[in-house]
Amino acid sequence: MTMSAAPRQLPLPLDRRLFALFVVLQVAAAAAVFYLPSKFFTAAALGIAGGIYLVGVLIWPWIIVPAVIVTTAMDITGQLIKETGIGIPVTGFHLSLMLMSIGIFTNTCLRRRFKFPVFELRGPLVMLWGVMAFSLTYTPALVEGSVGVFRTLALIAFLYGTQVMIESRQAVNLVVISFGASMIGGAILAVAQIMTEKFYLPASFVIAVGANAPRATGTFHNPNTFGTFLMCGVVFLFALLVNHRFSKWKAVFLVVSLTAAGAGLVTTFSRANWVAAAVGIVAALVYARKLRYLVWVGLFGTAAIVAVKEFVPFADHIFERFVSIFTLLTDFGEVGRESGSARLYFILAGFEMWLDHPIFGVGWRGFPLLFDAYKSVEFPAWVPTKESHTLAANMLAELGLVGLTASAWIVWRVFSRGITAVRRATDRYLRAVLIALLCMFLSFQVSLSATADFSNNFLWFFTGMIFAVIHLSEREMAQDSTPGQ
Repeated sequence: MTMSAAPRQLPLPLDRRLFALFVVLQVAAAAAVFYLPSKFFTAAALGIAGGIYLVGVLIWPWIIVPAVIVTTAMDITGQLIKETGIGIPVTGFHLSLMLMSIGIFTNTCLRRRFKFPVFELRGPLVMLWGVMAFSLTYTPALVEGSVGVFRTLALIAFLYGTQVMIESRQAVNLVVISFGASMIGGAILAVAQIMTEKFYLPASFVIAVGANAPRATGTFHNPNTFGTFLMCGVVFLFALLVNHRFSKWKAVFLVVSLTAAGAGLVTTFSRANWVAAAVGIVAALVYARKLRYLVWVGLFGTAAIVAVKEFVPFADHIFERFVSIFTLLTDFGEVGRESGSARLYFILAGFEMWLDHPIFGVGWRGFPLLFDAYKSVEFPAWVPTKESHTLAANMLAELGLVGLTASAWIVWRVFSRGITAVRRATDRYLRAVLIALLCMFLSFQVSLSATADFSNNFLWFFTGMIFAVIHLSEREMAQDSTPGQ
């Protein structure tokens, strides 16, 4: 494969005068704090440390990655203000996102940057957000729908900001390290919750949403969301390990993180994410041309489940839920299968809504309000939620054919662009990272079929990562093919 010559893209120069002024202001602020009474000494030290970190963010915006990942994982414990006027709690992630935005903007000004990566998802995302915004003119859930529309706009900005921010190998490495470390922390908390039977959610609520026993939720508000978080780690880390040869200590870190994520995923009892993880693992083995290892993966998974059964309370229900994956249709409507049956009832209700509103749907966030008018008379009365658990059905019901087309366009664009980039990639490490991201994106599509977690921060973050790695790989190939480089 030949490529046209392209000039080497050197780092943009830093405006030293503006940067020096910023540093002087930081030092002056810190010096002023030291003149305050001694009780403010700790605050001064934290202020100085925060200032240094902020300076670093302005020079290298990607060092905010650990904060973005950790605060996303701290779903409940990261809530700084639980009640606001618009119904959305202020969390650590919001602060991380704000700092990330400030870092990118200030770094752009200091380096006088005028060229930015192409936003390749702008077409389908504009189409999706446009129909969401238009639906506010007729949705029965105007307030909640408006919040959802602006939240989606922020997530779109987050996706592109990630693409702008992750522009070096160091940034990619930091994502891998941060994600691996967060898997270990999340899994430890999950296992501790199961062993001690102490959860963030009361057992009565967890049982009401379809579990026969309390399920580990980590720091999340929902065990399925926690399962999605751990599923991402399992697929991403596994795909990295089977598609690239790491040095000894790096491999040990990744294996430990993968093992922890797998153990934590089992304790969430999240069937959708068990299936999603299995699909992502198979996809990773296909990419690596190592399908022969699938038997060993199966044996390891079975051993892990057996181990959990021996040492974890309520472990018998793990087997029950695992088996129920394969009997969803045959056990439809039976006692004890209300959770799975409810998902099918949601799909049928969404289809009925779409038939009445085929082009633009009933309006964003309208499904929960209209569900009672469309639900089957056999729908389990005790199920407390009215939220669709299948994203495709939800899109079809609320945004009609236009919304579903935009969603399908996004998925097609990510896969077509990503698979093409994998085939052309020459750097083995970046190729492995890109494969891992694509496998995770595939697993997300499976998970969304039973969770409909459209606003999941990791979905948008790692989608932005896909295009960031693609552009980084292509940029390095262009530089390598330049004569004289």
